[in-house]
Amino acid sequence: MNIIIPRITDRTNRKDLRDFVNRILEKWFRLPFSAHPQIVRCRIISVTDKDGVAQRHGVINVTPDDAALMIIRKLNGKYLNEKRVGVKRYDLSIEKSLDRME
Repeated sequence: MNIIIPRITDRTNRKDLRDFVNRILEKWFRLPFSAHPQIVRCRIISVTDKDGVAQRHGVINVTPDDAALMIIRKLNGKYLNEKRVGVKRYDLSIEKSLDRME
């Protein structure tokens, strides 16, 4: 499942995003034979609005889905590089439709 952390600061990098999410994954309780949660992909996308203002967003793919849901629940409203951030589910089809419009 993909999660997004919108409007991150300019000084936030991929390592910061991974460390932010790993705080929760390290505490993950798992049963024997259950999938170990992991970050599959971590990237920063930049979106420029019609006024030329760029915003940066962190997109992280986490497996399994229940680990991603726990990350959303635990990290939403927490601070990342001294900025309070929202964490929510991200639908990649939105990004793909934007790419087709360009």
